[in-house]
Amino acid sequence: MGSILHEVFSTIRTTDDISDALRRLELDGIIYDESLTRPRIEQMIRRRLEDPRVARLFSSEWTLFNECTILCRDAKTDKVYERRPDRVMTNGQETIVVDFKFGHPQDAYKDQVQEYMSLLRQMGYANVRGYLWYVYSNQIEEV
Repeated sequence: MGSILHEVFSTIRTTDDISDALRRLELDGIIYDESLTRPRIEQMIRRRLEDPRVARLFSSEWTLFNECTILCRDAKTDKVYERRPDRVMTNGQETIVVDFKFGHPQDAYKDQVQEYMSLLRQMGYANVRGYLWYVYSNQIEEV
């Protein structure tokens, strides 16, 4: 279920995109049995996205970068590496990073989002904030 939800969140821009994203997963055979039905998953997603803390993150006010790779260079080793935040949004005034999690909180997750935020600041984005969203428990933690 966590993988399916992550896939949906990584492909939708707003709540209007949920049905199409789930339909694609159903056609691809990813949603395929009684426990993973499209209506059940859609209901769960819509309940989560109705939360006012989350609703704004899925509104049309943002320019959205879903699952976009950030290329980085380690100054010490000169090696190039990649980072891939789940969702980066900007409206010109602020930039928000959201990382979706489907397990229990871990300190490493905060470090991960802090790194994304630092990279975005280095790229010139202003007012960068980051959040961890534990989808199952609907906990939202500002980093």
